[in-house]
Amino acid sequence: MKRTLHILFRRDPAQDRRDEEVHYEGYRLLWPDGSAVGVAVDSFCKHGQRLLGLGRHLAGHRERLVEVICFPLRGREDNLNRLPGARVRRFCLRRTERQGRLHFLDGTATAIVFDLDRDERAMLDWVGLTGLADGEDQWFDLAARPADVPVGVPAPGGLNFDAAVQTGA
Repeated sequence: MKRTLHILFRRDPAQDRRDEEVHYEGYRLLWPDGSAVGVAVDSFCKHGQRLLGLGRHLAGHRERLVEVICFPLRGREDNLNRLPGARVRRFCLRRTERQGRLHFLDGTATAIVFDLDRDERAMLDWVGLTGLADGEDQWFDLAARPADVPVGVPAPGGLNFDAAVQTGA
């Protein structure tokens, strides 16, 4: 079953930073009604920007509503989900104590860490951290595309769960 959130990505140059050789571009994550998403993610590396299509979707604008889709998998070797018009990438969420860190397909850790004691429940449910025990992993495909939902609608307060359709890779 896929899990979908609509997030308003607003460019925030004050959050730009460089860690070692990686340049991060800053964004504020907001619900469609403009309220802040309770998650400690404020910037993305070039891979994250490309996956989320931020440069392409923003196209010179300050903000854009994006549909972000998580396709939970049974395992790393499942067929890659396909979503016309969207990039899809495979990640692993690894839980250690009260946190879950995203890892690329090759096992490299990302800078994205979710925290059960800090982050908003809707985000934790969406990524699947609330369903993992300490030491467990969850593989998933992640996709993003411009949302058709107009800005100004009420905050979701939850998730949209739909049946996931997989096609062979």
